Amino acid sequence: MGGPKPVSIELEGKADRGEGRMKIALIGPAHPYRGGIAHHSTMLSTYLRKRGHQVDLITFTRQYPAFLYPGKFQEESGDGPPAERMIDSMNPFNWVSVGWELRRREYDVIAFRFWLPLFGPAFGTIARFARRKGGKQIMAVIDNFISHERRPGDLLLTKYFFRYCTMAMTQSSSVEKSLREVYPTLPQVMSPHPTYENFGAAIPRDQARAKLGVTAPKVILFFGFVREYKGLHRLLAAMPVIVSRVPDIHLYVVGEFFDSPEPYLAQIRDGEVGDHITIHDAYVSNEEVADWFSIADMVVMPYVSATNSGIVMIAYNFGIPAIVTDVGSLSEVVLDDQTGFVLADAAPETIASAVERMYQGDTIERFSRTIADERKKYTWDTFAEAFEKLVERVRSR
Repeated sequence: MGGPKPVSIELEGKADRGEGRMKIALIGPAHPYRGGIAHHSTMLSTYLRKRGHQVDLITFTRQYPAFLYPGKFQEESGDGPPAERMIDSMNPFNWVSVGWELRRREYDVIAFRFWLPLFGPAFGTIARFARRKGGKQIMAVIDNFISHERRPGDLLLTKYFFRYCTMAMTQSSSVEKSLREVYPTLPQVMSPHPTYENFGAAIPRDQARAKLGVTAPKVILFFGFVREYKGLHRLLAAMPVIVSRVPDIHLYVVGEFFDSPEPYLAQIRDGEVGDHITIHDAYVSNEEVADWFSIADMVVMPYVSATNSGIVMIAYNFGIPAIVTDVGSLSEVVLDDQTGFVLADAAPETIASAVERMYQGDTIERFSRTIADERKKYTWDTFAEAFEKLVERVRSR
């Protein structure tokens, strides 16, 4: 079939159940593709290997056609963990050949990262040809079951893939509920999204501020790709009120705009808060993430819709509290008045009040201490163990 040979790296570590070692294909975004799902796939494959399994991390030769991708580029530069590039998401002939190749390799489990209906036809066709009667298990590791930005035909494309799935992992109760409504008998397990420890530890605040040229005493952060559902427009609408209450504050908007930036810039001009906002419209490399979170007092995420959020898990890695709206399962991860604030609405006054409260007394320090304990629940070993137990349960039926 061409292309590089399978990448199956055995790392040091011993499986918890010796006879339970598996040969696993993990399919989805991975290096050199950028973004949170690619990082998640890499971490999951790493921890499954540490637990003694053989894992082939398989990714795309073409993930999105250029005209469908809203960002400036899909791949990041530099070295990264190895992955086998096999799948052309737009070529049905490729899907069939990849399916037969995976069938030939005799995996115990083929796990697909599912986050967008666009990939339903490719993943469904690969799964169809890869499985064999009485053999391979097909797992969906789901980030989003229902898209944030729904389009006609989404459910049809999604169902084409899920007809071949024998089990599913979800990462939030909201996705778990959505999946059960459509597939009530499909075996599944919910295991929360782990923290992104791959970005390292926080660096000294003064060092990070000097590196990024930050001079404002108080800093709030909006981080990640900018899409309408992430609610930046809500935060910008609140900024005049925030500045009136906390005059020495500065907002850093850090991440590539997938929407047109002009409406957001107009909001800043109309609100006359340009001196209190810096926009860094660029993809942030793995090496830069710690810098941005090390300058921040908090992250603010007034999402319009959500399932869970990798941004919260990056913030937790650095001990940074979050302000979020009560959508999806964000309130299950951000504990109100313990690790951040959960807002019932996203009115400017509500957001401003939460920011103001964060700076009162020792609130930030108290929240950070709680986060240090709370994030122990969100480990990659816990997630990998849930993966194993789901397979075990399905295979024993």
